Amino acid sequence: MLQLRLPLPRFVSAGELFSGSGSLGALRALDAAKAAVLVSPSVLRQHADVIERSVGADVVKLISMPRGEPSVTSLAPVLRELEEFQPDWIIAIGGGSVIDGAKVAWVLYEHPAVDRERLLLAGGIPTLRGKAKFAAVPTTAGTGSEVSSSALLIDEATGRKHALASPELLPDVAVLDPRLVVGSPAAVIAHAGLDALAHAVESYVSRLENPLADLLAEKATAEIFQALPTLLRDSVDEASCLRMMNASLLAGWVQNQKIPGIGHAIAHQLGSLGIAHGAATGRLLASAMRYNCGDETIRVKYDALAVSLQLADADELIAEVDELVNSVGCASLPSELHETGDDIIAGAQEDPCARYNPREVTADAVAEVLEGAQ
Repeated sequence: MLQLRLPLPRFVSAGELFSGSGSLGALRALDAAKAAVLVSPSVLRQHADVIERSVGADVVKLISMPRGEPSVTSLAPVLRELEEFQPDWIIAIGGGSVIDGAKVAWVLYEHPAVDRERLLLAGGIPTLRGKAKFAAVPTTAGTGSEVSSSALLIDEATGRKHALASPELLPDVAVLDPRLVVGSPAAVIAHAGLDALAHAVESYVSRLENPLADLLAEKATAEIFQALPTLLRDSVDEASCLRMMNASLLAGWVQNQKIPGIGHAIAHQLGSLGIAHGAATGRLLASAMRYNCGDETIRVKYDALAVSLQLADADELIAEVDELVNSVGCASLPSELHETGDDIIAGAQEDPCARYNPREVTADAVAEVLEGAQ
């Protein structure tokens, strides 16, 4: 990756992308001697045989990933299996938490002695691919982890999410196969879809300028508004699954180039309260937009996104977001969240996403967005 001194817009993504029913078979072409497949328990139960048949390697080892958000402790058994097996490809198959956890396990497999605190610093991820390449196969349509250069890790002491970020974490191969998403529970579809919407809309007004990413955000937002309700009505339709997965990929590209803002900064703090990330980002989105619209120069950007969707202005766009969030059955946030005190507020202000929000993320701003999301 080029090292530039000028702040030029940049577009980075996974090495190769495959999308469509049956695209899991692209993994047969891997140049693998030993492939470790890190997979969520639910996907392992349903698709173990298909996965094994679809991976081209002399030896394939399926490793069940821990449930929930990844932490260094929860990943320890996975890391032990990787160290014993010594794969030259690591393949993550699951939702965003599984792919993020697999990325962290990959880093620790390649660099077992690395200082854990260093990994959280800018530029702290050491060079990867000395031992293994990495493939990502999402089984939800929303996180965009398959094209993301970051991974979220839970701090076990505080419950907060911390981001590891580096272009090194971009997968070498990403595969979108709707067969792995067909029949997902309604809550999973809704939360993942709203997270994708928040990626596109929040990142659209980021402090980072990237006209190409803005075009993708407009397309992703339009697709999600149409595809998410359709998929919820018929979760077993492969075409609807693929459409939503592709929209999520576009939104994932956007958030990876521009980075979302205050809504995501707050949502990262709510995981410790047992609130699903997609539910949090969905419920916070309209409130975050209203806060940002307090600056007229930012409202103009939301107006432009609205016009691209054939809506009148930012106010109508916010109303559409509210309507979608309510219509997909997204649970409301606890009514007392805006009274939760300094921990959530301080955590949101320190979160990397806060730095890219177009308006300053003050303590009052966090409280305002939380209260407006009730």
